[in-house]
Amino acid sequence: MHAHPTILVLALLTVALLVMTFGCWLGWQLVRQNGRVLLRLESIEHRFGLWELEGDPSGNGKSKSLTRSRLNRGGLKAGTPAPNFRLPRLDGGELSLEEFRGRRVLLVFSDPECGPCNQLAPQLEEFHRENPELALVMISRRAPKANRAKVKEHGLTFPCVIQQHWEISLLYGMFATPMTYLIDERGLILNDVAVGVEPILALLVKATNHANKKELVAA
Repeated sequence: MHAHPTILVLALLTVALLVMTFGCWLGWQLVRQNGRVLLRLESIEHRFGLWELEGDPSGNGKSKSLTRSRLNRGGLKAGTPAPNFRLPRLDGGELSLEEFRGRRVLLVFSDPECGPCNQLAPQLEEFHRENPELALVMISRRAPKANRAKVKEHGLTFPCVIQQHWEISLLYGMFATPMTYLIDERGLILNDVAVGVEPILALLVKATNHANKKELVAA
């Protein structure tokens, strides 16, 4: 007996449909897996970059591995919205950048084992006392005990929060200390990042002059 031609055509169409369906499913699985692999590789690169920084005492982000990576290490530019964060305060509780919306913020990245940071600390405290209208927030790292010792040594009265590794530095595009951003009342970065004692002191002068001009206009 010979199969009816219509049955053969239907059988062939069914087989073809099954093959196409399987091919589409297989293609989707490959695309999905490749996407997962790329995301995983990017995550590993970021983590590896942070691990490299953990082993770099200078915190300048110039290790060989990071030089080849795609991590932004040039800092955020003026006009960029300042990334929000929520971190534990050294004196208890948490602090969020959004809490200061409506005020200018001087955001200082520091490290208790950084010599220039310790040199800068007393001048930051003096600036904080003389300019109470401007919020000064320090983002530090390492163990709370080491940071408390430095806060006590320098008599710091402005908020100090702790990042676990370099996760907030990653958001702000640079892995150096000390570095500082001046953020305006709308949450926008006013100036390119200032890195090192002298550039930060120059930024403090600029922030003070800006405050004095506002007071004169108000008067």
